[in-house]
Amino acid sequence: MGTGEKMRLVIFDNPRVFIRIHPTLVSRLSLRPDSTCNLTFGSKHASVPVVVDQEAPTDSVLVSRTFHQQLSPDVDLDFVHVTTENNELTVGPLIGILCNPVWKPKQGRLKNNNQLPGLQKMAEVGRREGALVYLFGLSAVDFRTHSVTGYVWNGGRWTRTVMPLPDVIYDQVISRKIENSKAYMEKRKRLSELYQDRIFNDGFFDKWKVYEWLVSDKRTKPHVPATVRYTGAQSCARFIHTHDITFLKPVHGSLGLGIIRVTKQGEKSLRYEVKHKNQQEQGVAASPLQLAETLRPRLVRRPYVMQQGLRLARYHGCPFDVRIVLQRDGTGEWKRTKMFARVAKEGDFTSNLSSGGEALPVSTILQSFYAKEADRKKARTRMNRVATLVTEVMEAQSEKQFGELGIDIGLDEKGHVWVIEVNSKPWKRPYTEKGRQDLVDLAFTRPIEYAIYLANKR
Repeated sequence: MGTGEKMRLVIFDNPRVFIRIHPTLVSRLSLRPDSTCNLTFGSKHASVPVVVDQEAPTDSVLVSRTFHQQLSPDVDLDFVHVTTENNELTVGPLIGILCNPVWKPKQGRLKNNNQLPGLQKMAEVGRREGALVYLFGLSAVDFRTHSVTGYVWNGGRWTRTVMPLPDVIYDQVISRKIENSKAYMEKRKRLSELYQDRIFNDGFFDKWKVYEWLVSDKRTKPHVPATVRYTGAQSCARFIHTHDITFLKPVHGSLGLGIIRVTKQGEKSLRYEVKHKNQQEQGVAASPLQLAETLRPRLVRRPYVMQQGLRLARYHGCPFDVRIVLQRDGTGEWKRTKMFARVAKEGDFTSNLSSGGEALPVSTILQSFYAKEADRKKARTRMNRVATLVTEVMEAQSEKQFGELGIDIGLDEKGHVWVIEVNSKPWKRPYTEKGRQDLVDLAFTRPIEYAIYLANKR
């Protein structure tokens, strides 16, 4: 797509395949009367007869219903923009949200899940912006025909239909189990190679890779806790001996699950806690090596990293971090969308909201540490600066394109800023009871605006 003039698409009844346009548009497209025009709709290309119509609106392209049926038989396109550029008409853009939709044929609907309301919200944003947003799963992609079975929010419900491949893809697959299957990875690699810089937030992060990227840059290195890969019980014991607190994290983990915290208790005792979905497992050991041997069966099942535990500031005795959500907008620039504190529930050592953590305004947290407003402002500035540096380093080192990142920041007792985690797919709730709904809405609006920006760069 280009950045040419945007027009409205109007459908009219006629059994023939053609479009009607005003003479001024014929001139702009350098067309001859009664000729044909090239039209693009996602990956679909067509040559369509053009009829010059003095009565046609100057800001619209009139499409016969028969031709509309060829483009998109099951979905109304009367909200989609038409762009004129380089003697062509482009309908769209088409934005595909890669996820894991499950169609229930007997009910004629998508299976409901926690993600679907947010996906609907983004489809509605697309309609307002003149873009067609649809959901699709990787298994439904047909590379031979450049088409995919997708799901369009249409008339208040999800419609299942065959669509051309989109102009831009926004990756919202939130299941690591799906992403780690061999068949998925092979097809996913092909899709990534096809789209290159037209797909964003491609895949999950590997915690070890994130560490390597951040310590490779002198600007972010001072903000990253010491981290090493788990390679065996002996090296694990040495790391635990060195640090008062040690965290062992699954390289491909999420939601805080599988994290192990090890805490020294005096000279001859260590306590460990393992984070599960609905509970925490606990135990003690007499030495670092005994503890490492106890944990070894768990640690060899999947890759782990060992990370230096930090003496972070607490809020009413509970651990907390600050989640900063940075997103690109319709100009392609990074903007901060949300910034809030996440306080762990009593007795827990992770602050994930999915496991009972509480979201609070950052100002509420900072007031308990800094009496002066000037000091609170400086702390916010430090956190925002580090988060911005993280986005720059991550994109440069990963050579991938991101439209959003969720960066978890910790403050130690001296006010130093630490990067706890970087998330390629920060969870977004479509509604809030405590926070600002306008910022929640913005978190769903900006990815679609950025996708439109990428489509227009083509």
